[in-house]
Amino acid sequence: MKSIHFPNLDLNLLRVFEALSEERSVTRAGERLGLTQSAVSHALGRLRVSLDDELFVRTAEGMRPTPWAAEAAPRVARALGQLQRALAPNDFEPGESDRRFALGMAPYLTSVLAPGLVHAFRQRAPNAELVLRHQERSLSEALDTGRLDVAVGVFGRASERFERRTLFEERLVWALRRDHPAASRPLTLDVLASLPHLIVSSADSVSSVDTTLVDNGLERMVIWDDGGAYLGAMKRAGRHHISGMAAPDSQAALTIAARTDMAALAPRRLAEKFKDTLGLALFESPYDGRPVDVVALWRKDHGAHPAVSWLIDLLCEQGALI
Repeated sequence: MKSIHFPNLDLNLLRVFEALSEERSVTRAGERLGLTQSAVSHALGRLRVSLDDELFVRTAEGMRPTPWAAEAAPRVARALGQLQRALAPNDFEPGESDRRFALGMAPYLTSVLAPGLVHAFRQRAPNAELVLRHQERSLSEALDTGRLDVAVGVFGRASERFERRTLFEERLVWALRRDHPAASRPLTLDVLASLPHLIVSSADSVSSVDTTLVDNGLERMVIWDDGGAYLGAMKRAGRHHISGMAAPDSQAALTIAARTDMAALAPRRLAEKFKDTLGLALFESPYDGRPVDVVALWRKDHGAHPAVSWLIDLLCEQGALI
């Protein structure tokens, strides 16, 4: 049975535990906390004594948590988040705050939304910290525990514990390299059906695409899909098996399309951002596709906090500008 020494446990140690759990690196945890590697290592040693567990084991892939640490990490993150909210002032002055905000968004949204957001954030809250994270596998858990304040993405049905606001509307376009043989003429459905396709997907194959992921009461889009219009159009064109490949994110898809004969489906704003740099030709879809709403999502009880409410308003302001 564990012998946990609570008298030796302080909040700074728990913050180190949280940072190591998320970063899996002594160096990155130290950078996040403003500590040296030796200070993080010293704190980890004290944690191991206080919690009676090895906690993290050094491997080639980084600091791997022990089974006990992996189980405890979400509870520690939840407790620290609750403590931060409990001790925070009822009002929020961004110019005076040193609060740490955590925002989850996919690589595409980081490229399109983050530059303006970070600029405005730095101007209005110069002493605060904004951590941008690619969305985790269990996004609902990250929001529930306070590991993320807000997530930005495309979401379907969601539990009543979540609230959302639309930031902007996005459409998908097809991209070909500018000197592609098909780029000099209109992109008809027959032409598109004849090309190998490059899509963004987390599925194991291009022809078995899972467009959404259901995560503990939260449905979110894991590829940029136009409501099934693309897959339906391919089936109508006789393409029941889609030849091509899947890329991990939209920017990678556009980069690959620029060097191959493949057609890439990508969000318009990102494609416009990189078309000149990569030498791409962009085309509207030759079938009816619906726009996608990009939204900010958060826990209702967390969003009631003035600081989180301020971040949500800032996101909405920046979303209206892009």
